[in-house]
Amino acid sequence: MKYEKEIKIIREKARENLASAELLLNEGFYDSAVSRAYYAMFYMAEAILLTKELTFSKHSAVIAAFGHHFAKANVLPKELHQHLRE
Repeated sequence: MKYEKEIKIIREKARENLASAELLLNEGFYDSAVSRAYYAMFYMAEAILLTKELTFSKHSAVIAAFGHHFAKANVLPKELHQHLRE
């Protein structure tokens, strides 16, 4: 796969953000926990787009492309795209 190394790095960033979200949640830092959880989802969206060799420089473009290529195409649940947009 062309972007295998990049995908691995982005997936690790997603895992780190999710772990941070859990720690922040447990400490009562709810707004920060939500932010980290969101970025975990966002990084996974970037990684899955890279599996199709799609890259974007704008945050909004990543979200739109994720919706188009995966949610609207019924590859992944539409709720995932909705959560990213909210």
